[in-house]
Amino acid sequence: MLLLVFGVGDVSSNEHASKEQKRSLAADTKIRFAAYNVLFGLWTKPESVGKMFKQYDLDVICFNEVPQGDWTLRVGRELGMEHAYVGKVSSANHKDKYKSILCRFPLRDKSEIVINAKGWKPASIVSAMTKINGVPLKLYSTHIPGQPAVEKSAASFISEILINDSESENLFVLGDFNNHLYQGALKAFEEAGMKSIWHGLSIDTANISTHRHIESGNESGVIDHIFYRIKNSRVKVTKGGIIDGAFNPPEEKINMNRYKKEWIKYGKPLSDHRPIWAEFIFMHD
Repeated sequence: MLLLVFGVGDVSSNEHASKEQKRSLAADTKIRFAAYNVLFGLWTKPESVGKMFKQYDLDVICFNEVPQGDWTLRVGRELGMEHAYVGKVSSANHKDKYKSILCRFPLRDKSEIVINAKGWKPASIVSAMTKINGVPLKLYSTHIPGQPAVEKSAASFISEILINDSESENLFVLGDFNNHLYQGALKAFEEAGMKSIWHGLSIDTANISTHRHIESGNESGVIDHIFYRIKNSRVKVTKGGIIDGAFNPPEEKINMNRYKKEWIKYGKPLSDHRPIWAEFIFMHD
């Protein structure tokens, strides 16, 4: 009797597993990305950044102007994201202006490339590979100087050295580019076939902004971007945009040696930049 019952249960279990596997293979894969320049952690604690991002159920976050050490992983602890890579090159040799990648899934082939181009030095881009529900991703996080022209720009360097020759099926470049969409140096990305979430979501960037200049209060427009190139999959961008609610609690108190007056004036934001995010759906045939 025991054998008979066990056998029947085993068949049922196998049939159930087979059905679940078929459903899994047929189901589309949802992957959510975000990019955020965190002003070298001056205006917030990493735990507050994590709490802000929690409602977005993200899979990948690319940070720039991020402190070294465990700052990125402290964000991850709030989100259940355990895998991080932090670069070792600080933008323009300023303190705590590193680039990092935080991911819900294991990262491999992690590296950092120093960018040889016009503008402040050093500039760099960090990269890693991951796989989410069978979808391979090549991830880049960067912070580069804006330039009025493509020639010898950091964007051109990234395009020529990393994008044009890449064989990656699903390539993503996120960060603070200090240029408006496909303008100036970012024409290099358009020429390389890199698409933007702003176009994917039909968002007009003319009257919105991802950065406010601290001293003047002037808006810079959209200078933070999520670019992508997909080779062998059908994909659509379904949700995303600028996160306008990235603020500390009103009672938050942080010791800082500069910009405290502006921080209070602007309502205690987490950074002078606003985070951006996007949801991609990879459609399986």
